[in-house]
Amino acid sequence: MILSAIEHMRLKKIALMRGKPNIYAYARSFDCHNVDSMIVCEVYNLVQEWAGEYNGAPFPVQADDTFDGVYRMDTDDLGDIYCEAAHRLGISKENAEANAYYDKVETVKDLVLFLNEQPKIIYF
Repeated sequence: MILSAIEHMRLKKIALMRGKPNIYAYARSFDCHNVDSMIVCEVYNLVQEWAGEYNGAPFPVQADDTFDGVYRMDTDDLGDIYCEAAHRLGISKENAEANAYYDKVETVKDLVLFLNEQPKIIYF
C-alpha cells in the first residue's frame, strides 16, 4: 500500500518524536525465554518496511504500537504482513482460529505472540 501524503506526514511526526529506530529496545518488550527472537525481528522488519522511511531512517517501530491507531493499517495489509512472516519463518497458518490470540491482534506485540503460538512447519 502507498501511504497518502497526509498519512506520511502523520507517521513522520511520530517518527521524529521517537527518534532513531532501536530494535534492541523493541526486543526487550518480549520474554526472550518464551518468544522466538526470529519472529520478533521479522515482524519488526516487515512493519518497518510497511511504514516507510522518514528523513532517511526507517520508522521506529514499538511493540505496543497499534495497527489501527498508530499505523491506521487496514486488515488486508495486516494480513499480508502475517502471511509474509509466516512464510519466511516456516510457520503454519493452519488452525489459526485455535490460537489464543486469534482475532485479538491489535498491536505489533500481539502479532508476534500470535505467530509464536502457531506451530512450525516441519519439512522432511
